Amino acid sequence: MDFQSLPWYGQLLVFLVVGGIAIGIFYYIHYSPTQDTVNSIETEIENIEREIKRAEQKESKLRMIREELETKQAVLEKLKAILPEKEEISAILKRIQSIITGARLQIQKYDPLSLRPKPVYIENPIAIVLDGNYHNLGIFFDQLSNLKKIFTVDSLNISPLPRMSRGYSIRATFTATTYLYREPKDKKKTIGP
Repeated sequence: MDFQSLPWYGQLLVFLVVGGIAIGIFYYIHYSPTQDTVNSIETEIENIEREIKRAEQKESKLRMIREELETKQAVLEKLKAILPEKEEISAILKRIQSIITGARLQIQKYDPLSLRPKPVYIENPIAIVLDGNYHNLGIFFDQLSNLKKIFTVDSLNISPLPRMSRGYSIRATFTATTYLYREPKDKKKTIGP
């Protein structure tokens, strides 16, 4: 039987059967394996996109942590400027003595006490007993407050002298404390770029 001798619907049927076989062969040989590869690549792309989103979130958090660290380091540097270092203590103590003398007060006791370590700083207290008058004591405290380094005055007790004279009518007993910056023993590495 010849193809052209078949009626038109037979020719159409043969054409459809041959076309279906050709499409089936194409699908199973070429398209199906390619589709599996495409599906696996799409799955990989989705996984990579999820990883990228996680990495971006972590990078955002890291950026915030770096900014916070920079802010805290700037604050620490400002605080270091007002916290004396160990080498400065003797100069500061001499400065306090000159302020006392300049305010026309008499030193009865000037006794540096033992250091008190704290987590970030070290307290350096000084027990002081001064004789003078209210005005001169006020001048001393004013000048002490104007020092660039932090000082606190605790346990202030002012009492009249048993024998008052023109320039000396009171005795002031107090503890002046300055604070030293304390470097952490185990400095951790800063977060780098």
